[in-house]
This record gives sequence, structure tokens and C-alpha cells, in this order.
Amino acid sequence: MVKRSIGVLLLVLASVCTVTAQSTSALRINEVLTNNVSNYVDPFGNRGAWIEIYNSSAGTVQMAGCYITNDKSNPKKYMISKGDLKTKIGPRQRVLLWADNLTHHGAFHTNFVLEPNKENYIGLFDASGKNLIDEVIVPPLGPDESYGAPVDGSRELKILPHPTPDAANYVENSNPKVDKFAEKDPDGVAMSLTAMSVVFLALILLYLVFKQIGRTAVWMSAKRAMKAKGGDLKSAKEEADIPGEVLAVISLALYEYMEAEHDYEETILTMKHVTRRYSPWNSKIYGLRELPTKK
Repeated sequence: MVKRSIGVLLLVLASVCTVTAQSTSALRINEVLTNNVSNYVDPFGNRGAWIEIYNSSAGTVQMAGCYITNDKSNPKKYMISKGDLKTKIGPRQRVLLWADNLTHHGAFHTNFVLEPNKENYIGLFDASGKNLIDEVIVPPLGPDESYGAPVDGSRELKILPHPTPDAANYVENSNPKVDKFAEKDPDGVAMSLTAMSVVFLALILLYLVFKQIGRTAVWMSAKRAMKAKGGDLKSAKEEADIPGEVLAVISLALYEYMEAEHDYEETILTMKHVTRRYSPWNSKIYGLRELPTKK
């Protein structure tokens, strides 16, 4: 049991070491500036030579413990300190090392300098100091000229027109797909047709969806009516499909029938003869109500 536990522990340690080695192998010397005249300054306000280290992987890489040198015969010339949290480089991110021989300024200041206007060797080694991660030979550079990868992480380096410390070496100023579309459709006809097609297609889809929802609602209503009356689905559907005009006429007929009861009048006429045979036009006595008489 003990031997098995020891074996598992050794396997885990070997896996961790392998992962660490794979992580540090993603580091690249991405850009170097040796003659800093009016370029980037460090946190102390000094202008010095700088080295940009780039993480080309999709995971975070711990750079602490690795070695960087300007002397190929001395790979352990400067160890990047383990006491700074900024030594963890995020995916596709970068950090600057200042080659100014001012180590008391922090972990990112090396104990060597780079010679301006001369060729310089820079090597990056892993924590063992034996395995080379990346190396470059920087040609002589003029004031504020940098030597680096045109595209971050690339192995092919060249003199860059503009130094980009702690930033992407290449920034796209245009979208190739948009430019190609504009070239093939200068008047925007295809763009207009595409936009209209999308809108009308969306409207058609909405129409079909709502139509199906309406049919489903009618079917459910007919089914509920069938359950309530105990009939079949066909008769319930026929009842549910009565036109609105028919319902309106039935409603109007019922209303008139209920509201027209007071129109039934008495049709018997009573004729009363008067004692006199004449009826002068100015005689009003026959138009007055007869007063009751006491008996």
C-alpha cells in the first residue's frame, strides 16, 4: 500500500513538472529595444533598454524562476525573482524586463545592460538553467528602433517601424472581409438586398409561427368544447367555426325580442256618444276630464 502511494505521488509530481515545462516553453522574446532615447520609461522615470516577453499560449504562465542572459556561456546570469505576483503572464499577454543593471528596482530589472548600436545576444532559459526556451541575436539598432516579431509570438523577427512596448506589435487597421465586400459591391446593392432579405425572412417566419399558434388555440378550444358537451371533435369544431356575421344577427334578434315587449298595445276601440249633435270648434267641454259625482 505504501509503495503504491509513493508511486502515485511520483506520478503526480512528474505530471506537474511536465505541465510546468510545457507552460514555460510558450514564452517568447517578442521585442527588444537597445537604444532608448525618447521611448518608454520605467516606473522610476528612467529610459533604458527593454526586453518584451510574450506568452503565446492560451493559459497563464509563471515566469518566476526562469533565467535571462546576454551571455550564452552564462545561462544563469539573471534569475527572475519569485517574489513578484506580476511574473504570472496571462494568455496572449506580455511583460517588460529592463536591461539596466538596476536590480534593486525590482524583479523586472536585470543585472546586465544591452549595448546600443551593437549586436546583442539574449537568451531565455527555464528554471533549471539548462533548457533554452528562446533566444535572439539583436542586430545593431538606431535610436528608438526595436527588433521583434511583426506578429506577436512569431519566430521571424525584424526591425519594426514603431516600437510597441507592452502592446501588440501588429494592429489591424482594416477588416479584410469588409474591404473585400466593399470592393465587390461598391454601390451597396448586394448589402441592401441582403438586409431586406433578412427582414422579410424574419417576417415570414413570424407569420408562420403566429399562424400555427392560432391553429393550436382553435384546436384546444374545440377540444375543450367537446369535453364540456360530450360530443365529438368534429361537431365541436363546427360550432367553434360559426361565422361572426351569423352570431351578430342572432344577437340582434334576441335583443329586439327582449326589448320590444312594451310595443304590444290594446287594439279595442271604445266609442262614446255625446248628448249634443253639434261640436262647435270653440267648445272645450268635451275635451275635459269628467269630474266624479257624489251619490
